[in-house]
Amino acid sequence: MVVGEFVQERQLIVIGGGPGGYQAAIRAAQLGLDVTLVEKNELGGICLHEGCMPSKVVTEAAERWQQTVKGCKLGIPEQREPFKWDVLRRYQTNVVEQLKQGIVQLCKGNKIEYVVGEASFLSAERISVTNGHQYEIYSFQHVILATGQYYVSVTEENERLLTPYSLFQLEKLPPSLVIVGHQGYEIEAAFAYQSLGVEVTLLLDGAPPIEKVIEKEWFRSAKKAGMKIKQDIDFESVQLKDASVAVVYSRAEKREEVQAALGYVSPNWKGQTGALSLKRVGIETDQDGYITVTSELKTTKNNVYAIGDVNKESFLATAAIQQGKVVAELLAGHASRWDPTILPTVYRTQPPLAMVGLTQEQAKKSGIDTIVGTASFRSNGFSLLSHAQDGIITILKDKERDDIIGVQMVGTGATELIVSATIGMELGMRDEDLIFPMYPHPCVGEVLMEAAEDLQHTAIHKPRVTKQTQK
Repeated sequence: MVVGEFVQERQLIVIGGGPGGYQAAIRAAQLGLDVTLVEKNELGGICLHEGCMPSKVVTEAAERWQQTVKGCKLGIPEQREPFKWDVLRRYQTNVVEQLKQGIVQLCKGNKIEYVVGEASFLSAERISVTNGHQYEIYSFQHVILATGQYYVSVTEENERLLTPYSLFQLEKLPPSLVIVGHQGYEIEAAFAYQSLGVEVTLLLDGAPPIEKVIEKEWFRSAKKAGMKIKQDIDFESVQLKDASVAVVYSRAEKREEVQAALGYVSPNWKGQTGALSLKRVGIETDQDGYITVTSELKTTKNNVYAIGDVNKESFLATAAIQQGKVVAELLAGHASRWDPTILPTVYRTQPPLAMVGLTQEQAKKSGIDTIVGTASFRSNGFSLLSHAQDGIITILKDKERDDIIGVQMVGTGATELIVSATIGMELGMRDEDLIFPMYPHPCVGEVLMEAAEDLQHTAIHKPRVTKQTQK
C-alpha cells in the first residue's frame, strides 16, 4: 500500500447493481447489516436498462396489439392505424428511468451506501473502486459478486446485425427480421415483432426444454400468425447484401439461405469477471469467466459469494434475486438455502409459455416413472369467449410418490397460472390439491384443474378414456 492511502472499512460490499445485487443489498440492510453497493454503470444493471425491462415493454405491447386485432370478434372496432413504434420507444425509456429512480430511492431508504465505479480485488481483504480519476480502497468482512455476464458476437459489427441489447431497442420497425437462436429472449423477440407486423423468420439452433405437445402448440400459434420457423439448424455465416442480411445455415445436410432487412445471431456469453482480478485472491472461474460456487453460493474464498448470471447456476433474474436474498440471510445468521429445483420460467410470447419443475425427459433421466395429465384451452369457456383458445397445459406426476413434479403451459394467462403451480409444488402438491378446491367459473384457471383431473382420467371436457381407447 502506498503511504498515506486511506482504507475505508466496510461490513458487506455488494459489487453489481442489477436485480440480484440491489435486492441482496436491500435484504441485507433490512436484516441489520451495513451495506455498500458498488455499480460501474447505473443501478438496475443490464437487466433494467438493456435487457429484461426493455424487452418486456415490447412483448407487452405486442400482446396488447394482438388483442386489438382480435377485438373485432367481440364487436370492438377494427384497428386501422399502424402501430406507433416511436411512441412505444419513448414509453420504454420512461419506464426504465422510473424504475431506476425507484431503486435509487429504495437504497436511500434502506441507508445503503451507493458507490459508482469499477471494483477490483487488491488482496484477500481489500478492493479498490475506480471512477475516472477517483480511486478508493475498502476493506471488507464479506463481498457479494453480482457482476453478471457479457456477450461476444459471432458476427461482424454492423447496424443491420443486431445485438442482445439493440434487439428490443430498434430505431424503427423493419419490414423483415431473421433471428438465429433458441433462448427465451430471442424467441420472445421473434413472436413480438411478428405480432407487430414484421415478417419474422426464426432459425432454431437448439430446443428449449419443453414438452413436445407444448412445443407443437406454441409453434402452431406462431405459424398461424405468419412466422416462418426452421428447427434443428446449424448456423454457418452471415453475409451483408446491398439492402439486406443473408443468413446461411444447414438443415438436414442441406445448405439454405434466408434474407431479411435486419438479422440477429445468438452470441457467445462469458462471465463479467475480467476486471475483478479474481486470480489475485484465488477465486476460481471456468474458462469463460463464470465463478465456481458451492451450494451456499460461496466462491473458493469463504467470505466472498457470487450470485446471478456470473455463477452460471441459472441465467434467470428470478434466480439472481433469490440467490441474493439467500446470501443476505445467511450473512445475517438466518437459516436459508438456495434450491433451484422449483424455478419457474416464463417466455412472454403471444401466447405466453410458462413452466416449472421437470419435463418427462428430465424425469426419465433421473429414473422417475411418471404420469402425464393434459388439458386444452379450447375446451375452456372463458378462453373461447375471450378469443384466446390457443393453448394447452401438461402436469407431470411422480407415479410412485404421487406428487406433482412438473407443470408446463402455453396460452393466455400462463404467466399468472404458473405462480399457483410453483407455490403448490413448493408445498408438496399432489393432484387432489388442484382438483379439490373450487374455481371461479368461467376462468382460465379451470384448465389447470382439468389437467390435474386428467391424471385421474376424470376431466369433464375431454373424451372419456376407456380400456378400448387406451389400447
